[in-house]
Amino acid sequence: MISHDPPPPLCVDSEHTFQQVQTWLEQRVRKKDAPLVVGIGGPGGCGKSTLSRWLYHRMTDVEILSLDDFRLPRDQRAVHGRFGSHPEGNDLERLERVLGQARSGDAVSQPVFDLEQGRVLQEVKLPVSRLYLADGEIAAHDHLRPLFDGLIVVDAHWRTQLNTRLTRDLRERNCSLDKAITIFLHSNLRDYPQYAAGAMEEADVVLYRTQRHVFTLKKLPVGS
Repeated sequence: MISHDPPPPLCVDSEHTFQQVQTWLEQRVRKKDAPLVVGIGGPGGCGKSTLSRWLYHRMTDVEILSLDDFRLPRDQRAVHGRFGSHPEGNDLERLERVLGQARSGDAVSQPVFDLEQGRVLQEVKLPVSRLYLADGEIAAHDHLRPLFDGLIVVDAHWRTQLNTRLTRDLRERNCSLDKAITIFLHSNLRDYPQYAAGAMEEADVVLYRTQRHVFTLKKLPVGS
């Protein structure tokens, strides 16, 4: 589950970029009577959670829905060689049901995937909110994009993705080097390009994280 702690301090340029995204979201929320469900997708290691956590601490009536926690148990995925980045590696039926509940203004339950046990061990009730940020690389998948009221894609050079993944997976997720590299090869270089094809073109907002970890704005609706 994504941490709700504030992200590390950002540079001035990144702060300005995130503020523009915040303004766009606030405009969308004001125009919609029902809750707004916005996907935040992109390859692993680009900074999706940094954006989600930043918005969570600067906006009101917002919750983060972690899509990575909808993964199927690891032993079920291993039989077919699937990773969480593959559509069949996720409980899509449950995810679609939760997204529908959120959009309808009903309370939703967020599964919590335990990385050590390799399966969901508990659920967390999320308050009914005006805005849900559905954070996860699969948010950009072509079969899930129609389920969101808007889509933000965060991208970066593959070297930045690899460096971030290695740092995170080795230090925070207790992965071996071989496993971290294997996840990168499967998730970032195979599954994401295949199942998220066209996401950049369909996204409402596109951010790019430079190799110096500065977030820049590549796409934003006119008038935002």
